Amino acid sequence: MENIYNNDNVKELIKDDFEIKNKKLKLKEDYTKDLNGLLIIYAPWCTHCILSKEMWENFANMFMYKFNIYAYNTYNYDDKNQDLLLDFNIKYYPSYKFIKANGEIKEYKGGNTEDEFLKFIMKHKSTK
Repeated sequence: MENIYNNDNVKELIKDDFEIKNKKLKLKEDYTKDLNGLLIIYAPWCTHCILSKEMWENFANMFMYKFNIYAYNTYNYDDKNQDLLLDFNIKYYPSYKFIKANGEIKEYKGGNTEDEFLKFIMKHKSTK
């Protein structure tokens, strides 16, 4: 199924953008540009995922060069994205992950409202 993001500032990732290091899934460092980021893992048919699209794109535009906003379509069969479902430990859509500037993937433990995401981004954005 087709990706839902067409905003250049939301980085649509594919399976090949990740690597396994020390038995842990990690985003390749050339994708982080030394910035922390949030990843939305979505299914293009999911109503909640579609409804969060505008918010995600707004964050990407607001924090360009300060914080990365990523998206990962698990139904992108052309790029074999479904192969990482177990590595991401997806239980529902959308799911969110915190990606540190070094590519390390952490659980996102915040809420899923616009205000809660904004607080998280403000706390973890670059001060460059």
